Amino acid sequence: MHIVFLRKLFYLLCILCIFIIGCGNKADSFNKKGLSFFNQRKYDEAIAEFKKALEFNPDHFDANYNLGVAYYAKGMLDESLAELKRAIQIDPEEPKAHYNIAFVYLAKQMAQEAIQEYKTSVDLYSKKNDPIKESEALLYLSVAYSLTENHDKALSVCKRAIELNPKLEDGHYFLGVCYYKNNMYDEAIAELKKTIELNPAAEKAHSVLQVIYDKLGMADEAAKEGLIIQQLLQERRNR
Repeated sequence: MHIVFLRKLFYLLCILCIFIIGCGNKADSFNKKGLSFFNQRKYDEAIAEFKKALEFNPDHFDANYNLGVAYYAKGMLDESLAELKRAIQIDPEEPKAHYNIAFVYLAKQMAQEAIQEYKTSVDLYSKKNDPIKESEALLYLSVAYSLTENHDKALSVCKRAIELNPKLEDGHYFLGVCYYKNNMYDEAIAELKKTIELNPAAEKAHSVLQVIYDKLGMADEAAKEGLIIQQLLQERRNR
């Protein structure tokens, strides 16, 4: 009798295991379809697929995370915030959820909350030994500090981002902007030139350089940057 009971229990456990695996596979499949739609910028279709994935597995981190990102892409900030918070509950140690929820907070003009989430993502990327992602998180942490008028902190954090990744184009650009805001024009020019070395078509770097040269009365240099900007604009129109 005992053996018969154990056999039935084993059979039921096998059925349950197969059911769970089946649900997991279906959730993964719908999540994959959602990503395909998302990459085509078909956000409504992507959202529908991510929701289907969550019907089979409500604790599917990627489906919750991707649904939050899709909502953000549609400007549905409250819905995005809810899904990304859910993803963080499922896996608090995954930095990308913290990193992306910070963008939602910035869009909702909640800079202090964004700063905290960027800090968390920086720490988690550091633990994962991912200096590229860590540098990007530091860059946007710097942007968030700048939005709160904490320009000294923005400057120091942006420097840290570049130390981790010297080829971070936007890092050099934003450091140049930080220097400009602090009236450190020579340093600003140097960083903006580094941006252009990394990407000669960095129109925004040329634009800020033009403003600085004009402010400093360097008419020839300002005119040269103006011509470059016009050329870049024309090239963009011809693509």
